[in-house]
Amino acid sequence: MEWGLLEALPAEGRRAVLASSRRRSFARGEVVFHEGDPADTVHFVAEGRLAVRRSTATGDTVTFSVLGRGDAFGEMAMLSPQAHRTSTVVALEPAVTLSLGFGDVQRLRSGHPAVERLLIELLADRVARLSDLLLEALHVPADDRVVRRLSELCIRYGTAPDGAPTVIPLTQREIGELAGAARPTTNRVLRQLAVERVVVLHRGSIEVRDPAGLARRAAV
Repeated sequence: MEWGLLEALPAEGRRAVLASSRRRSFARGEVVFHEGDPADTVHFVAEGRLAVRRSTATGDTVTFSVLGRGDAFGEMAMLSPQAHRTSTVVALEPAVTLSLGFGDVQRLRSGHPAVERLLIELLADRVARLSDLLLEALHVPADDRVVRRLSELCIRYGTAPDGAPTVIPLTQREIGELAGAARPTTNRVLRQLAVERVVVLHRGSIEVRDPAGLARRAAV
């Protein structure tokens, strides 16, 4: 498994770090940390999938990312001892993470210059990703954004055998939040995909019958 932040380390270094990490288990719906909490740990996803959410000015909660096996989260907040979480992370299903405290990360940064460089690269990638999403929000129709996010989720949840449908256990509302699309727009796009037999809509989940076809639509 690839571990993002730790890929800059030699293999034996990665093993040592992972061996010293704390294994944490989360039930479906359990919060890993809340927006505004002190940023004192970085997490590596070993099992399951988790949602990253933020609060809006009106008090609503919006899902803007889904993490899976091998992903890291919380690492950018570790750049400062006074940092606080900018989002809430919650388990979408039973999940396991391996966590490292702030002191462990600081020792990695001081002992391995490659980690320091990687943190800078991760920050640059994060800014570039946000810039891409902003450009997309301004210039790509909402219908297309819904298709793109659904296709990306197919990759995230694509654990079924070849040719088998991919089940995405997210609600239509969550799909819309990820796409930055209004609920009526999201529902209309998904209903049309259902009419075309690309997807089957279930309560609380979406079954993608034609992931390849969906990917072709998303690439347009």
